[in-house]
Amino acid sequence: MSLIGRSINLALALLICVSVAGTAGATLYYQESVEELDTENSQLRQENERLREDLQSTRTDLQQTRQRLQDLNESLQTTRSDVGQVSENLEETEGQLESTEEELASTRQGLRAAQQRVDELEGRVSTLEDRNSELRSEVGSLESRNRELRQERDDLQAEVDDLNAEVDDLESDVESLERENDALRQRNRQLESDLATACAAINGSKPSVC
Repeated sequence: MSLIGRSINLALALLICVSVAGTAGATLYYQESVEELDTENSQLRQENERLREDLQSTRTDLQQTRQRLQDLNESLQTTRSDVGQVSENLEETEGQLESTEEELASTRQGLRAAQQRVDELEGRVSTLEDRNSELRSEVGSLESRNRELRQERDDLQAEVDDLNAEVDDLESDVESLERENDALRQRNRQLESDLATACAAINGSKPSVC
Protein backbone atom coordinates (compact mmCIF):
# COMPACT_ATOMS: atom_id res chain seq x y z
CA MET A 1 0.00 0.00 0.00
CA SER A 2 2.91 2.30 0.79
CA LEU A 3 4.52 1.48 -2.55
CA ILE A 4 1.31 2.37 -4.40
CA GLY A 5 1.07 5.63 -2.45
CA ARG A 6 4.63 6.55 -3.31
CA SER A 7 3.99 5.76 -6.99
CA ILE A 8 0.93 7.98 -7.00
CA ASN A 9 2.86 10.83 -5.34
CA LEU A 10 5.69 10.44 -7.83
CA ALA A 11 3.24 10.53 -10.75
CA LEU A 12 1.57 13.65 -9.35
CA ALA A 13 4.96 15.29 -8.88
CA LEU A 14 5.90 14.47 -12.49
CA LEU A 15 2.54 15.77 -13.74
CA ILE A 16 3.00 19.01 -11.84
CA CYS A 17 6.54 19.41 -13.25
CA VAL A 18 5.31 18.81 -16.80
CA SER A 19 2.45 21.29 -16.27
CA VAL A 20 4.80 23.96 -14.90
CA ALA A 21 7.26 23.38 -17.75
CA GLY A 22 4.45 23.63 -20.31
CA THR A 23 3.15 26.83 -18.75
CA ALA A 24 6.65 28.33 -18.72
CA GLY A 25 7.19 27.31 -22.34
CA ALA A 26 3.87 28.80 -23.41
CA THR A 27 4.62 32.01 -21.50
CA LEU A 28 8.05 32.25 -23.15
CA TYR A 29 6.49 31.58 -26.57
CA TYR A 30 3.87 34.30 -26.09
CA GLN A 31 6.49 36.73 -24.81
CA GLU A 32 8.59 36.14 -27.92
CA SER A 33 5.49 36.56 -30.10
CA VAL A 34 4.64 39.81 -28.34
CA GLU A 35 8.18 41.11 -28.85
CA GLU A 36 8.09 40.17 -32.53
CA LEU A 37 4.69 41.85 -32.93
CA ASP A 38 5.96 44.94 -31.11
CA THR A 39 9.04 45.08 -33.38
CA GLU A 40 6.92 44.72 -36.53
CA ASN A 41 4.48 47.31 -35.19
CA SER A 42 7.35 49.77 -34.60
CA GLN A 43 8.69 49.16 -38.11
CA LEU A 44 5.24 49.71 -39.59
CA ARG A 45 4.86 52.94 -37.64
CA GLN A 46 8.17 54.18 -39.03
CA GLU A 47 7.11 53.17 -42.54
CA ASN A 48 3.76 54.91 -41.99
CA GLU A 49 5.55 58.10 -40.93
CA ARG A 50 7.80 57.94 -44.01
CA LEU A 51 4.78 57.50 -46.23
CA ARG A 52 3.10 60.48 -44.56
CA GLU A 53 6.18 62.57 -45.33
CA ASP A 54 6.22 61.32 -48.94
CA LEU A 55 2.52 62.11 -49.26
CA GLN A 56 3.04 65.63 -47.90
CA SER A 57 5.97 66.19 -50.26
CA THR A 58 3.94 64.93 -53.23
CA ARG A 59 1.04 67.19 -52.28
CA THR A 60 3.43 70.15 -52.06
CA ASP A 61 4.83 69.32 -55.53
CA LEU A 62 1.29 69.02 -56.85
CA GLN A 63 0.34 72.43 -55.45
CA GLN A 64 3.44 74.04 -56.94
CA THR A 65 2.78 72.42 -60.29
CA ARG A 66 -0.83 73.57 -60.24
CA GLN A 67 0.31 77.12 -59.44
CA ARG A 68 2.80 76.98 -62.30
CA LEU A 69 0.10 75.65 -64.59
CA GLN A 70 -2.18 78.53 -63.58
CA ASP A 71 0.60 81.06 -64.26
CA LEU A 72 1.30 79.50 -67.65
CA ASN A 73 -2.40 79.52 -68.53
CA GLU A 74 -2.54 83.23 -67.68
CA SER A 75 0.59 83.86 -69.76
CA LEU A 76 -0.92 81.84 -72.61
CA GLN A 77 -4.12 83.87 -72.41
CA THR A 78 -2.11 87.11 -72.54
CA THR A 79 -0.12 85.84 -75.52
CA ARG A 80 -3.31 84.85 -77.33
CA SER A 81 -4.66 88.36 -76.70
CA ASP A 82 -1.41 89.84 -78.09
CA VAL A 83 -1.66 87.59 -81.15
CA GLY A 84 -5.21 88.80 -81.74
CA GLN A 85 -4.16 92.43 -81.36
CA VAL A 86 -1.20 92.00 -83.72
CA SER A 87 -3.46 90.27 -86.25
CA GLU A 88 -5.90 93.19 -86.07
CA ASN A 89 -3.02 95.67 -86.53
CA LEU A 90 -1.72 93.61 -89.44
CA GLU A 91 -5.10 93.64 -91.15
CA GLU A 92 -5.42 97.38 -90.56
CA THR A 93 -1.93 98.02 -91.92
CA GLU A 94 -2.59 95.84 -94.96
CA GLY A 95 -5.76 97.84 -95.57
CA GLN A 96 -3.77 101.06 -95.31
CA LEU A 97 -1.17 99.61 -97.68
CA GLU A 98 -3.82 98.71 -100.23
CA SER A 99 -5.37 102.16 -99.89
CA THR A 100 -1.97 103.82 -100.28
CA GLU A 101 -1.13 101.71 -103.33
CA GLU A 102 -4.46 102.68 -104.88
CA GLU A 103 -3.79 106.32 -104.08
CA LEU A 104 -0.28 106.03 -105.52
CA ALA A 105 -1.65 104.50 -108.75
CA SER A 106 -4.24 107.25 -108.99
CA THR A 107 -1.58 109.89 -108.40
CA ARG A 108 0.66 108.46 -111.09
CA GLN A 109 -2.25 108.40 -113.52
CA GLY A 110 -2.97 112.04 -112.70
CA LEU A 111 0.71 112.81 -113.26
CA ARG A 112 0.54 111.45 -116.77
CA ALA A 113 -2.70 113.32 -117.44
CA ALA A 114 -1.55 116.66 -116.02
CA GLN A 115 2.11 117.25 -116.74
CA GLN A 116 1.79 120.83 -115.53
CA ARG A 117 1.34 119.52 -112.02
CA VAL A 118 4.46 117.40 -112.25
CA ASP A 119 6.45 119.16 -109.52
CA GLU A 120 3.59 119.13 -107.05
CA LEU A 121 2.61 115.58 -107.83
CA GLU A 122 6.23 114.33 -107.66
CA GLY A 123 6.45 115.60 -104.11
CA ARG A 124 3.18 113.89 -103.32
CA VAL A 125 4.33 110.70 -105.02
CA SER A 126 7.59 110.76 -103.07
CA THR A 127 5.67 111.19 -99.83
CA LEU A 128 3.31 108.37 -100.71
CA GLU A 129 6.17 106.12 -101.74
CA ASP A 130 7.93 106.80 -98.43
CA ARG A 131 4.72 106.05 -96.61
CA ASN A 132 4.25 102.93 -98.71
CA SER A 133 7.78 101.80 -97.82
CA GLU A 134 7.13 102.48 -94.13
CA LEU A 135 3.88 100.56 -94.24
CA ARG A 136 5.54 97.63 -96.01
CA SER A 137 8.27 97.64 -93.37
CA GLU A 138 5.64 97.79 -90.65
CA VAL A 139 3.73 94.93 -92.27
CA GLY A 140 6.96 92.87 -92.36
CA SER A 141 7.64 93.63 -88.68
CA LEU A 142 4.07 92.80 -87.69
CA GLU A 143 4.17 89.55 -89.66
CA SER A 144 7.44 88.60 -87.97
CA ARG A 145 6.03 89.48 -84.55
CA ASN A 146 2.89 87.53 -85.34
CA ARG A 147 4.96 84.44 -86.20
CA GLU A 148 6.97 84.83 -82.97
CA LEU A 149 3.81 85.13 -80.88
CA ARG A 150 2.25 82.12 -82.57
CA GLN A 151 5.41 80.10 -81.87
CA GLU A 152 5.40 81.29 -78.25
CA ARG A 153 1.74 80.33 -77.97
CA ASP A 154 2.48 76.86 -79.36
CA ASP A 155 5.42 76.43 -76.95
CA LEU A 156 3.29 77.52 -74.00
CA GLN A 157 0.51 75.18 -75.07
CA ALA A 158 2.97 72.28 -75.24
CA GLU A 159 4.29 73.13 -71.76
CA VAL A 160 0.71 73.34 -70.46
CA ASP A 161 0.00 69.89 -71.92
CA ASP A 162 3.16 68.51 -70.25
CA LEU A 163 2.19 70.05 -66.91
CA ASN A 164 -1.33 68.65 -67.19
CA ALA A 165 0.20 65.20 -67.69
CA GLU A 166 2.51 65.83 -64.72
CA VAL A 167 -0.48 66.87 -62.58
CA ASP A 168 -2.29 63.66 -63.56
CA ASP A 169 0.79 61.60 -62.60
CA LEU A 170 1.15 63.39 -59.27
CA GLU A 171 -2.54 62.97 -58.47
CA SER A 172 -2.19 59.26 -59.29
CA ASP A 173 0.86 59.09 -56.94
CA VAL A 174 -1.14 60.81 -54.19
CA GLU A 175 -4.00 58.35 -54.58
CA SER A 176 -1.58 55.40 -54.53
CA LEU A 177 0.17 56.72 -51.41
CA GLU A 178 -3.17 57.30 -49.69
CA ARG A 179 -4.25 53.74 -50.47
CA GLU A 180 -0.95 52.38 -49.16
CA ASN A 181 -1.29 54.57 -46.06
CA ASP A 182 -4.81 53.21 -45.44
CA ALA A 183 -3.53 49.64 -45.82
CA LEU A 184 -0.75 50.32 -43.31
CA ARG A 185 -3.22 51.81 -40.85
CA GLN A 186 -5.36 48.67 -41.20
CA ARG A 187 -2.27 46.47 -40.71
CA ASN A 188 -1.30 48.56 -37.67
CA ARG A 189 -4.73 48.13 -36.13
CA GLN A 190 -4.56 44.37 -36.78
CA LEU A 191 -1.12 44.15 -35.15
CA GLU A 192 -2.32 46.10 -32.12
CA SER A 193 -5.26 43.71 -31.85
CA ASP A 194 -2.89 40.73 -32.13
CA LEU A 195 -0.64 42.30 -29.50
CA ALA A 196 -3.55 42.73 -27.12
CA THR A 197 -4.63 39.11 -27.69
CA ALA A 198 -1.08 37.84 -27.08
CA CYS A 199 -0.75 39.91 -23.90
CA ALA A 200 -4.06 38.56 -22.63
CA ALA A 201 -2.87 35.00 -23.19
CA ILE A 202 0.30 35.46 -21.06
CA ASN A 203 0.14 34.09 -17.50
CA GLY A 204 2.25 35.68 -14.84
CA SER A 205 4.74 38.48 -15.58
CA LYS A 206 4.05 40.28 -18.86
CA PRO A 207 6.54 42.20 -21.05
CA SER A 208 6.57 46.00 -20.93
CA VAL A 209 4.80 46.32 -24.30
CA CYS A 210 1.67 44.92 -22.66
